Amino acid sequence: MHIFEIVIGVLFLSAWLTLCVAKYNKWKRRRRNCTSELTVKVTEVLEKKTSRGGMVYKPIFESVDDARQLIINSAYYSSLVSFEIGDIVELLINPDNPQQFLYKNDSLNKGKIADIACCCIPIIIVIGMILVEVY
Repeated sequence: MHIFEIVIGVLFLSAWLTLCVAKYNKWKRRRRNCTSELTVKVTEVLEKKTSRGGMVYKPIFESVDDARQLIINSAYYSSLVSFEIGDIVELLINPDNPQQFLYKNDSLNKGKIADIACCCIPIIIVIGMILVEVY
């Protein structure tokens, strides 16, 4: 039975490391590609009901610069990130694909926080299980 636990542990560790490296590379690519600053205005906030009955919100951004009429669809957010129609937001966009962007104010990049949590929570659980087993 001991060998089985080691194999499961190695598989878990491999999957976890692969996930963390993929998430790191995603944000590294986005940071490298999103170099052009753009000021946008929230023109619409779409609402969507989740399967659990909660609500998520999707702000639609439009460029404030008349020479660059872009409409950028963002991701859906829970109420943790709230945008109001008319809000002005600074983005860093990918010049080749404006739909790929980062918020200039890094605290709004909630996807990054979620990805970090995805990498940290499993290892915290495993450490907790090991500590419970030892003591």
